[in-house]
Amino acid sequence: MHDPLNAFALGGDVYIDGAKTGPLAGLTFAAKDVFDVAGYVTGAGNPDWRRLAEPAKHTAWAVATLLESGARLVGKTHTDELTRGIFGDNAHYGTPENPRAPGHVPGGSSSGSAAAVAGGLCNLALGTDTAGSTRVPASFCGIYGLRPTLGSTPMDGVLSQSNTFDTVGMLADDIDLLARMAEVLLRKKIKDVRPAKAVVLEDTLAASDPAVAAAVEAILPRIQDAVAPVVRGTTISPVPLADWVEHQNAIQGREAWETFGDWINRSNPRFGFEVADNFLRGSRVSNRTLSAARGFRLRAKRWITEALAGNAVLVLPTTPVTAPPVHSPRSVMWEIRARIISLTTLAGMAGCPQISLPLCTVNGLPLGVSLIGPRGGDALLLAAAKRIGKI
Repeated sequence: MHDPLNAFALGGDVYIDGAKTGPLAGLTFAAKDVFDVAGYVTGAGNPDWRRLAEPAKHTAWAVATLLESGARLVGKTHTDELTRGIFGDNAHYGTPENPRAPGHVPGGSSSGSAAAVAGGLCNLALGTDTAGSTRVPASFCGIYGLRPTLGSTPMDGVLSQSNTFDTVGMLADDIDLLARMAEVLLRKKIKDVRPAKAVVLEDTLAASDPAVAAAVEAILPRIQDAVAPVVRGTTISPVPLADWVEHQNAIQGREAWETFGDWINRSNPRFGFEVADNFLRGSRVSNRTLSAARGFRLRAKRWITEALAGNAVLVLPTTPVTAPPVHSPRSVMWEIRARIISLTTLAGMAGCPQISLPLCTVNGLPLGVSLIGPRGGDALLLAAAKRIGKI
């Protein structure tokens, strides 16, 4: 396997031809190493998980569906350990190179998938997205990334972390290719429908670096020309975005511990510091804290629904920062992580679709601009993204 970017996982040299005909015939794709492929071990970014796992008996639904649609699988890609990271660095296997921002992290946990697409090693890639694991690498690597409506694409055969947040993620370097991939996995056609308005979330701009906010401001006329009138002055909730992070972390952390806690207790696996810390924090989430977080999520869903009223889409920076340099201090990365999740949690809490578009650069580094749509509004976002891409 030609892999100059360290995008592909240990044991990830999996080549499977797709059907001879189909809507994706002639295209190649990679799959994050949490998608099962029959006969191969799913390594999940951790050497102890890989050592103890048996070869998969069945192929994940998303992988099988892409193969049946004519795409060819060219490998399995690196991930943060058990998908519990957002920067793409892995203490065991290293950090995939970001071909659009050399010397900077690619974003995670779908790091290898994003790097492979951005570096031209494949046309399409599968990731997952819990708290931003597809959207963040799409932003950092300057490609398109879709987190679909929660539950719209089967997670069968995918290693899940947090079942009330987890989705299959889709990555491509071309919006038309992403739309073709999405039609296959969402099982619906992308019709040229338009929202009535594009609502800018002012609190997400305020939470971003000034240069990031300025770059998004500069792209708003293009969005208005291509999509719908831009509406200003909207904030998403009566509480600071940082409060959303606390509740996201409580639910996600507790669910991740419930998923992996027994295995961790039995196996005493090796983890990088941040991954171990995330699991430890999740194990300590009390029932009272969890209940409060779930109550907050119900209110958050109402706030998002209200902001989307009148056939709107929401506009925001995908990430409040550009990709940090590789080997940045952990204390610095922890603060950046919280800031990133303060934006990615919006769609996650509501179960809404979000698409990241590679529309901006800041100081020479890629930056994604996102659209959030109503639950089930994936086609609306993809149609809007296609129109923006043509300007």
